[in-house]
Amino acid sequence: MLKKRWMVGLLAGCLAAGGFSYNALAKENNEHTQTASSKTSALTEQEAESIAKTVVDGTVEDIDRDIYNGKEAYEVEIEKDGEDYDVYVDINTRQALNDPLQEKAEQVAITKEEAEEIALKQTSGTVIESKLDEDDGTYIYEIEIQTKQGDESEFDISAKDGRIIKQEIDD
Repeated sequence: MLKKRWMVGLLAGCLAAGGFSYNALAKENNEHTQTASSKTSALTEQEAESIAKTVVDGTVEDIDRDIYNGKEAYEVEIEKDGEDYDVYVDINTRQALNDPLQEKAEQVAITKEEAEEIALKQTSGTVIESKLDEDDGTYIYEIEIQTKQGDESEFDISAKDGRIIKQEIDD
């Protein structure tokens, strides 16, 4: 009987010690989890804006959540010197995923005036509108010409090599 009591006491002591150890480990793990999650809290629009402005310093026009190259990102539209640039900021890594100023420098090889001359060789008249536009990383000049007959011709011209991508004639 004494052995039985001694065994029950020993068993109860082991269970109590195990419970204390488990609680201590659980508390320590919880503290680490809370610290890690506070470091990886969701990126805010204001933080994304701040990161994007390190790439293109201008006025933020709009900010939206988007997918860029398979990554969840904020698309930050920034106006600088009369042009709009889209900077994508990865929500998880908090890094800018692109540099639209560098992309533009690499892809725009002809000037707006050269693009207008290319269009005017196809259709004589007066340029009434001309602008550089970017769509999905491709730069084109959109040129509108008013002909002497009153018709309008619209051209999309590659900013990289000056080839005519599209021509429309409206009468």
